[in-house]
Amino acid sequence: MDPSSLARGAVRKEPGGRLGVALCYPNAERLAMANLGFHAVYRLFNDDPSTRCERVFLTEDGSPPRSVESGRPLAEFDVVAFSLSFEDDFIHLLELLERAGLPLRAADRDGRHPLVVAGGIAMQINPEPVAPFLDAVLIGEGEELVPPFLAWLRGQAGRPRPDLLRELARLPGAYVPGLYRVEYADTRAGAGWVTRFEPQQGAPARVARRFVADLSKVPTSRVIESPDAQFGDLFLTEVARGCLWGCRFCAAGFVQRPYREVDLETLRAEVKKGIAAGQRVGLVGPDTSDHSGLDPLTCFIGEQGGSFSPSSLRVDAITPLLAGRMAAGGERSITLAPEAGTPRMREVINKDFSDDRIVQAAADALQAGMINVKLYFMCGLPTETDEDVLGMARLAVRIREEVMAPRAKVTKRMGRITLSVNPFIPKPWTPFQWQPMHARRCLEGKRRLLERELRPLGIDVDFMSPREAAMQALLSRGDRRCADLLELAHREFEGDLGRALRRWPHDPDFFVLREAAVEEQLPWDFIDHGLTKAFLAREQRRGLGARITPKCEVESCRACGLACADHPELKTGLRGELLAALRGPGGT
Repeated sequence: MDPSSLARGAVRKEPGGRLGVALCYPNAERLAMANLGFHAVYRLFNDDPSTRCERVFLTEDGSPPRSVESGRPLAEFDVVAFSLSFEDDFIHLLELLERAGLPLRAADRDGRHPLVVAGGIAMQINPEPVAPFLDAVLIGEGEELVPPFLAWLRGQAGRPRPDLLRELARLPGAYVPGLYRVEYADTRAGAGWVTRFEPQQGAPARVARRFVADLSKVPTSRVIESPDAQFGDLFLTEVARGCLWGCRFCAAGFVQRPYREVDLETLRAEVKKGIAAGQRVGLVGPDTSDHSGLDPLTCFIGEQGGSFSPSSLRVDAITPLLAGRMAAGGERSITLAPEAGTPRMREVINKDFSDDRIVQAAADALQAGMINVKLYFMCGLPTETDEDVLGMARLAVRIREEVMAPRAKVTKRMGRITLSVNPFIPKPWTPFQWQPMHARRCLEGKRRLLERELRPLGIDVDFMSPREAAMQALLSRGDRRCADLLELAHREFEGDLGRALRRWPHDPDFFVLREAAVEEQLPWDFIDHGLTKAFLAREQRRGLGARITPKCEVESCRACGLACADHPELKTGLRGELLAALRGPGGT
C-alpha cells in the first residue's frame, strides 16, 4: 500500500523483524475511528520501536481481512488484538476470525496461529460470553497493560503455546480463559449460577484490573485524522476517567473508578493541536462537567479561536455561561440526560435534581441561541411505574410550552424536542446487576404510552427495540454458554442471534428476566475491580428505597472498597456480609 494514501497520523513501519500486531475493531472503520480508546491503544503499540501495529476493520464486502497500513492478511500477524467496547460486536469478532481462516475457538489454535487477545471496556465488564474464542483478555487500561505485555511477549519466541499461555496468566491484568474450569447451574432450574470457577496450572483465582493511578500528565487524544469517521469533525481529547456520582445503572461509572482528571496545562496543549488543525474540540469523559478546570479550559478554547463539544454534561452543570460558550461554538442542540421521568425515580438511580432544574437547563441553552432539545431516558428501571413513564412526557411538554413556545414567538422558529428512550439493561458491576430486565411486552406498553402522549404534540419518541435490548442484556450478563449461541448464530443463521436462540439449549430468561440472589457467584466475579459486593448490594438496597448516595470523596472515602488492599477483610464477599448489607441496621 502506498504510504501517501494513509490518513494523517497513521503509522507505517517496515517489518524488519518487528512483532506484528493487528489491532482489530470488529465493526466499520468509521465507528472504530470515533473510539478514543482505539486511538490510544494504536499509539501505545506503535510507541514500541520493536512493534508494528496495523489496523483491521470489518468490511461490508465479505473479503478476507487485511490491515489498512500494509494490506497484510490478518492471519499473518503475530498477535491479533481485538478492541471491544460493545456487546453488539461480539458476533463480528467471530466473523473476522472466520474470514481470516483462523479457528474460532482458542482450544483449536496452536503455534501456527497468532495469539488472539482482547481488551476494552466490554472486557472489563464481562468477557465470559466471548472467553472461549480468546487466548487471553487484558483487563484494564492500555497504558498499564500494553508495555508490559509487549515486553513479556518479546521473550517468548519459540515457546510451545501451552507454556506461553501459562506464563501469560501470571502477567498482572491478564486473564487466560483456557486455564479455568467453569461449571454452571442448569438455566431451566431457575436458581443459582456459577457452581465452579477453578483456576488451573497456577492461574490466579482473581484477575486485578490495571489502571493508571495518576492521569494528570497522561494525554489521550485522537491520533489519526479520519474525516469520514463518526464525529470526524472533532478533535477528541480525554479530560477524565471514572465518575464521581455512582449512577446505579452505569457500569463504566463503577469499573473505571476512581475518578481521575487530566490536568489543565496538559489539556491546553492538546486542544491547541485540534484548533491548529481547524477542528472543533471534543471533550471526552464519563461526565465532563466534573472536571475542576472545565471553566478555564472552555474559556481557553474560545480565546484560541476554537469551539468545543462535550461528550456528557450533568443537567445541573449546564449554566447560562457554559451554554453560551457552546452556542457560540456552533452547537444548535442541547442534549440533556434526566434518565428518569420523576424525582423519585431519579433518586432510585442516584440522580439528585428536580424537574425544574431540567427545564431551566433547557431554557439556558435556548436563551443562549440553541434551537433543539434532545432528552435521554431509560424505561423499565427497578420500581418504575406508569406514573414515572408519564413523567418523561410531562417534562417534554413543560419544555415545549414553558421554554420553546415563548422563544418561538421571538425568533419565529420552533425547534424540535426528541426523546431517546432505551430500556434499562442490567449491567455487571453495578448495584443493579442482580435486577431483572422488564419483559418485552411490558416495555412495548411503555413505548405506546409515551407515543400516545407525545406524538399528537409533534414530539418525537425514538425508542430502542425491546428485542435488541433483551439480546444486549443476554450478552451483558451472559456466561460462557453464550459462546455456543454466538457460534451457532454465526455458522447457521448469518449472525442472527434471535433465530439461533430457538436452537440454543439454554433459557435466555435466566440471564435477562431473572432476579439473581446477591449471594450467588456471578460469572464476572473473578475480576477484581477493587469494589466489594457488600458495597454494591448496599447501593442496590438504597436504590430500591429511593435514597441518594452522595458523590465520591476521592481523597477520603473508601466505602466502595478501592482501598481494600489495606483492609483484606473487606474483600471477603461472604454470604453473611452480603445479606447483612442488604438487611441494613435493624435487620430490615
